[in-house]
Amino acid sequence: MHHHALPRATRRNFRLNIVNGAVTAGSENSVGSPDRVMTTFAAHLTDNPILLGLITPLPGAMWSLPQLFIIPAMQRRARVLPIYRAASFVRVTLWAVLALAALFSRDTTILLLTLFSFLLIAGLAGGVAGLPFIEVTGKTIPPSQRGHVFGLRVALGGVLAIAGSQVVIFFTGPGSAFDFPVSFGMLFLVATVAQAIGQGAFTLVDEPDADTNIIRTRPSLNVFGSIWRSDGNFRRYVWGRTFAVLGGMASGLVIVYANQQLGVRLEMAGIYLFASSLLSPVFSMLAGRMSVRTGNRLPVAGGMLMMGLGWAMLLLAKPLGVREGSAETFMFVVYALLALHKGLLFSNMMALGLNITPEGDHALYMGAVNTWIGVLLLVTTLSGAIARLIGYEALFALTLACAAISAWAFVTLVEDWRDEAVVAT
Repeated sequence: MHHHALPRATRRNFRLNIVNGAVTAGSENSVGSPDRVMTTFAAHLTDNPILLGLITPLPGAMWSLPQLFIIPAMQRRARVLPIYRAASFVRVTLWAVLALAALFSRDTTILLLTLFSFLLIAGLAGGVAGLPFIEVTGKTIPPSQRGHVFGLRVALGGVLAIAGSQVVIFFTGPGSAFDFPVSFGMLFLVATVAQAIGQGAFTLVDEPDADTNIIRTRPSLNVFGSIWRSDGNFRRYVWGRTFAVLGGMASGLVIVYANQQLGVRLEMAGIYLFASSLLSPVFSMLAGRMSVRTGNRLPVAGGMLMMGLGWAMLLLAKPLGVREGSAETFMFVVYALLALHKGLLFSNMMALGLNITPEGDHALYMGAVNTWIGVLLLVTTLSGAIARLIGYEALFALTLACAAISAWAFVTLVEDWRDEAVVAT
């Protein structure tokens, strides 16, 4: 069915969903980016690798953890958008608090406390909003249009991230007229406005009532135990995602390592962000188109190999004698590989999960995986402590091995994408 042939209400929901994805992702990948903006902000306040290593995985961990506990509340309700609305209000308020702290406080302790409180509470609120988002999208976007909607969310979000990374360079780059921490306060202010627009758009979606009389499978350890034992393919998907998370645990420390060990200036963070945000959406669109012909497992496995290559490059930096000026150029290659990884995974990981889990039980299966990933992400918040214990090089070697194992798990999956494609058209 062509977009224009859809009913008017569906077209409106379609547009609101795309605005939501584009504006929230565009700002979270630029002015509100955890691995570049927030880690760089914190690097001005502390050089403790344990604290700096926490910043990138925390929002993801907090997002994933509450999902399993929301399923029963969602199963009882005809509409789940009110849950999303309440959680969004909390998130936007916290963005505003973070912006105000950076604009008006000079106290290192207050700034660090505000940042970590934000990462914890806004992350949890995001998780509470996460499953209702998936559920409402499933209700309001017809199967034939879902891939299209996610593709447009990613592509437009990528364009906005390019604009946002220019804002990052303007306020925090080498030639910025703004001093720390006001420079970052301005970025967080822009992020607050963007998040209010993006999340506000989704709260306007017209959600139909669900049938609350259907008997749904309740989440329990017994249920998950029997799924784990009986579904070998799902088991492989979980292993793939497990090692993917472990393979990514050093990503927040890349800029810290480049700065402390290779002499790269912290002001370069915004420029790397710009380069990544140019590349990610291009790769994402290509991966989305590739998945129509090959399914989603190959792009996802390829993305994990790109991440592994990124860690291999970092391991080679010191033996090759890469320092300062040459290191600043060298890091573009590392960030390009990580952007390629992100692009290949972003479009395809969610679709792969939906294609290998049974219709009607997507929330149960995906909620379970997401909660497990949340627990794992909490473990990866120790990346800074691990780096301090075994050294950065040993950490990169470990993440390289995990990325390779993850790629293998995804390649060996069986995905019924053709049947899904036939049903969807």
